[in-house]
Amino acid sequence: MHPRPARTSRTRGGATLAALVVAAAGSSVLTGSPAYAGTASVTYDCVFSSSHSVFTTTATLTAPDTAAAGASVDVKLSLDGKGPANGPVALPAASVVPSAKILVSGQAPLTLTAPASNPAIPAKGEIPIPDLTGKLTVAQPGTVTLTPDQLTLDIPSYGLSLGCTLQGTAPVLHTMTVTPATGGTAAAITGISGRPASDTTGARPGDVVTLTGTGWDTAAPVGAVELCSLAGTGCSGADLTPDLRVGAGGKLTGTVTVGAGAAPGPHRLKITQGSESVSLVLGVLGTRTLQLTPDGGGPGTSATVTGTGFDPGDEVDVTALDKDGKPVGGAGPTAPVDARGNFTATLVPAVGAVKIVAKEKDGGDTAETPWSGSANGGGSDQTLKVVVSGGALTMSAEPGEVVLSPVTVDGTAHDSTGSLRALEVKDFRGTTEGWSLVGTVTDFRNSAGAAIPASRLSWTPRCEVHPGAAAASTVVPGSAGPLSSTTAVALCTQAASTDPASVTGGRFDAGAALNLHVPEIVQSGEYAAVLRLTLS
Repeated sequence: MHPRPARTSRTRGGATLAALVVAAAGSSVLTGSPAYAGTASVTYDCVFSSSHSVFTTTATLTAPDTAAAGASVDVKLSLDGKGPANGPVALPAASVVPSAKILVSGQAPLTLTAPASNPAIPAKGEIPIPDLTGKLTVAQPGTVTLTPDQLTLDIPSYGLSLGCTLQGTAPVLHTMTVTPATGGTAAAITGISGRPASDTTGARPGDVVTLTGTGWDTAAPVGAVELCSLAGTGCSGADLTPDLRVGAGGKLTGTVTVGAGAAPGPHRLKITQGSESVSLVLGVLGTRTLQLTPDGGGPGTSATVTGTGFDPGDEVDVTALDKDGKPVGGAGPTAPVDARGNFTATLVPAVGAVKIVAKEKDGGDTAETPWSGSANGGGSDQTLKVVVSGGALTMSAEPGEVVLSPVTVDGTAHDSTGSLRALEVKDFRGTTEGWSLVGTVTDFRNSAGAAIPASRLSWTPRCEVHPGAAAASTVVPGSAGPLSSTTAVALCTQAASTDPASVTGGRFDAGAALNLHVPEIVQSGEYAAVLRLTLS
């Protein structure tokens, strides 16, 4: 089999930074048929608070080559045991719970999991990813493609969930042939008007869906034909026009026309006869659309072309056309359409281009959008305007670890002291919103599991305008006192302004003196906790 690759698009974000605290002795802390295996090299970008760890590995997905409709089959994803680099805090054994999302064409994504099985991982050490497994229930006869997607690493002991985004083009690792179920009432989609013969999972309003089936009652008419959610709820036949009949031998034949009012998205096509019913996965595709970023410019401007609502698994040719509708600038890029009907391509429109067209290779359907190009030479009257765009609210921390002073057990309480690594907050949004920087801390624990409660750590916050920087408003340090593992405590705040014509923001430095009150009697060892700071 030679499945066509699919491309996925994703976003990520957040303004959370994990600060690290080390106590007591001063060690570092974190922050069916035979199975078929498809293999490809993949790269993941894992987000650890404000930092990233990128790793490349060989992904192998194992699943049956064929399966009967309705069957539950085993799926396994292996990443060659490799994973991202750990942050600056060591992780204990069996502390990382991995999972991975697999995109399934025509169906909801499948989540593969594995129990926590990692060895103890030192700071900056590699986090190994074990084999991930799960059960996939295939919905209907035809072909199903399996494509890797998001990888997630949950670390419950630290309250962290780390997302790893697959970079570049996501490869289709497996294509499964789904055969009709044996025995009982069965049905299958055998064709959709205007679509390639191999595509039986996606229709557009106005398309005619051709069906066949076996095991139907020749003495009774076909009953309701409805569109339902993937979960089988919210069924309605208002947007369907069925023309189905049962012939000799219980064979079902006929068509169902999708109406103009059918909502785009994944559905189940439910066919009922008496007490029997069959549900088939059928996606309703929306209107093909294109978006350009930017939507115009002078010679040499590079534009990102984003398409939605295209035929999943197809490929599109992206071309620039002139005012006469003729291609200009030569052949453009070809891009794969992912399992959700989306694609992304980059194009440099030639001088004279007035619109961009994306054309599907199977069927030749197109979508277009204008391009506002400009050429060298000539003259014009120009109106000048300026738009002042707001920047970002960001936080950064001085690299390194926080080591508190060591203490010795002697029957009296001791104070272990230190300071947060230097923090810097930049608020260049140009708004009146203000901001707050708050923190929580976990209990301090040693390798044997002994704990010093989080409430025994207190801080004395410090906040000020960065030397030599301008600030539109003042920053206020939080109150000195104990921290908590459940309730966020303020380190620094900048109040919002009530004057709509004013502005808050600036560049600020933040920090805190730390004091851990170690009990009179406590088990010896290296204790560690995670202090998490959140800016909002």
